[in-house]
This record gives sequence, structure tokens and C-alpha cells, in this order.
Amino acid sequence: MTVAGEYGCLALLAIAESAPEYCKRHQIAERFSIPPAFLAQILLKLVASGFIVSRRGAAGGFRLARNAGEIVVADVMRALDGPLAPTRSVSENFYQATPLEASPGFHALARRVRDAVASILEQTTLEDVLVEERQQRRKSRR
Repeated sequence: MTVAGEYGCLALLAIAESAPEYCKRHQIAERFSIPPAFLAQILLKLVASGFIVSRRGAAGGFRLARNAGEIVVADVMRALDGPLAPTRSVSENFYQATPLEASPGFHALARRVRDAVASILEQTTLEDVLVEERQQRRKSRR
């Protein structure tokens, strides 16, 4: 996961937690110490990918384009970072030849890593992350 992917996930978390209200860009930037210009680029990608919508004006900001239970983390990661695979030669969506293909053993290992990561991320929604977030916060308060 790239820094953009990490910040994008954090931005989605903040936006989901503020629902049904719109979440302001500066609130996200301050909460997670994200450089505002970098966050603006990430939010544009999230809008273009259909995960969030934006509204201008004093009552504006960002909100989810659909229910958090319908936003699959794998889709978010692919939109922000590209392939989930550890190398493009084992990516199902972004294949490119790589030197690792010279080793059947390492290439097979990379496919297993891809499958494990993709399986977890494709079965996890933003709602799942929100539930985990709430559980962890309750535990830390004890």
C-alpha cells in the first residue's frame, strides 16, 4: 500500500464516520496530518472512482457515494494504488512482465501472496472497517 492508499483509506474512514453530514477536507487533513494539497489529489481520485461525492459551499464537503457496506476495500486500493499483487507479473488486473517470471518458485509464491491479500481485501467492506474501528476504540478506553 502506498502513502496515497493509506491516506485515501483514512479519508474514507473520516467521511464514513461523519455520515450523513458532509465532511470537510480540512477536517480530514487535520485529523490525520495529511498535507492538504496531497489530500485534494486523493479526494479527486475517490470522487472519480465513484466512492465519494463532493458538494461546494459552506454546507459542502465530501460524503460517501453509496453505503459503506457496498464499498469493497480491494476496489478502493486498486483505484488508488493499482494492483494488489506484490509484482505486476502476477496481477490479474494490471499484468506486466517482470523479472520474477524467470523463477517458477518465486512466481508461484507471489501468486499465493496476491491471492491471500486479494481474498482478505475483497471480502472486507468499509462498513467492516468501521465496526472494527469502533471495537478497537472501546477497548482502548478501558
